[in-house]
Amino acid sequence: MESIKQAIVQQALTLIKPQMVVGFGGGTTVGELVKEAANHVNDITVVTPSPTTRQLATILGYTVIDTQYCDRIDIAFDGCDQLDHHGNALKSGGGIHANEKIIASLADEYWLLTMQERLVNQFDTKTPLVLEVLTAGLSLAMRTISELGGQATIRTATNRDGFTLTDSGNLLIDCHFPSYDNLHELNSELSALAGVVETSYFDRLVSNALLGDAETQTVNQLF
Repeated sequence: MESIKQAIVQQALTLIKPQMVVGFGGGTTVGELVKEAANHVNDITVVTPSPTTRQLATILGYTVIDTQYCDRIDIAFDGCDQLDHHGNALKSGGGIHANEKIIASLADEYWLLTMQERLVNQFDTKTPLVLEVLTAGLSLAMRTISELGGQATIRTATNRDGFTLTDSGNLLIDCHFPSYDNLHELNSELSALAGVVETSYFDRLVSNALLGDAETQTVNQLF
């Protein structure tokens, strides 16, 4: 597994050029890319939605800036939980999807780095649709999810008593639905709900993906 991740990183490296503004998300593969880039093209400016990646990039000596001071990103890299053949993605695990979407929208190119088995014909409901929600909008969101046929769970912190809060102080709701047949419409309805900051469904934001196949030890592009 590690060797195929390294192969993904080496291909991604070729897309990074000096003087670029580069977005790096979270996860181990992107973390390896951050480390490798420091040895090859460290004359770049970094933006990241991930506190862990920010710390790593700072230690490695990159210039790291916040998205509020950045009106354009040349290229950004991230991982995902699932990806379909149209370039739509579910990114539910990290709970930082609002900031990830800002970077994806600012980027000229937004690339996902992941394994081939995460490419699906139909999204699997084992990955929840996650909402970042203002505290005041919690009851409305929970009621609406239920009305749409879903089961909602407020994400709790694993290392302390209480709910998981995003960097912006909002709650995360994990939504499990019996089917994702109408995920696009479901996402649109929940996105428009008062108090919902963002959802973890990335609708047509992905430019391309590098997919590592552990069996054949090859890296394929989505498009």
